[in-house]
Amino acid sequence: MAADPSKMSDPTKVRQLLANAERLNATVLATACRRRLYELGGANLDDPVERRLAEAVAALEETYREKHGRAQAAGYTRRKIASVGAVATLSDWALKADVTLGFVALVEGGMAEFTGEYVVAEFPDRFEPHVVAAARKRLEQYGVELPQG
Repeated sequence: MAADPSKMSDPTKVRQLLANAERLNATVLATACRRRLYELGGANLDDPVERRLAEAVAALEETYREKHGRAQAAGYTRRKIASVGAVATLSDWALKADVTLGFVALVEGGMAEFTGEYVVAEFPDRFEPHVVAAARKRLEQYGVELPQG
């Protein structure tokens, strides 16, 4: 019986399982491993918007890791969050004219719920109405099913 990544808390072990899943072409398990790595990025945060943003940043960093073959921190993004906070960072993402490569990669990989735009749409009461509208519009343009709420 294969390990269940949803029950794992060590990112190193999840990455090891991910590598094995990819080697064996076990795409369902590989996707579950990626999802767990993203979730672990926000596991220590209580505020739901901050937690979901941390998960989105973890997803971005894992995308970088897979693309470049090594760990690469999202330094600019982390500095921005530290400087202006989660809500302002997510608002800026939603209002950007162009989509990021990370957004496209996550949507194409079936992980749209880890995009900043999805987080905005998920917690509309925490954002200005025009920000929520922009996030929802982008998600709809890319065929993403919007969160309920």
